[in-house]
Amino acid sequence: MDFYDRTLLRLKRRYSKDETVAALIKKLSETEINVGILKDEIDYLKSELQSDKDQKEIIRAARIEVKDSELYKMQLERCRRQREEIKNLKEQRNDLMAKYLSLERKCAEGND
Repeated sequence: MDFYDRTLLRLKRRYSKDETVAALIKKLSETEINVGILKDEIDYLKSELQSDKDQKEIIRAARIEVKDSELYKMQLERCRRQREEIKNLKEQRNDLMAKYLSLERKCAEGND
């Protein structure tokens, strides 16, 4: 008997109440197992989410505490001064490069 004949026989066959109930009970238990697994996974993800929230709260509190410290304020001021100094040095560099190019042109014109 080939696959199609066996399948057709199974489809055509009338199952007794006991067989139907047993099949439904088996299907129900498999579904309950899957539901249990999914509930467990949901609980795990909720605990992970809670630990992430706790960690973020700790980090936020630490940042607030650091921003209030004098060392942080001194560092901010130092960075601001360095940015200003960098800006001034860039301006000086541009001026010097312009002077260099103008002197180089004068030298080139004088040698011709």
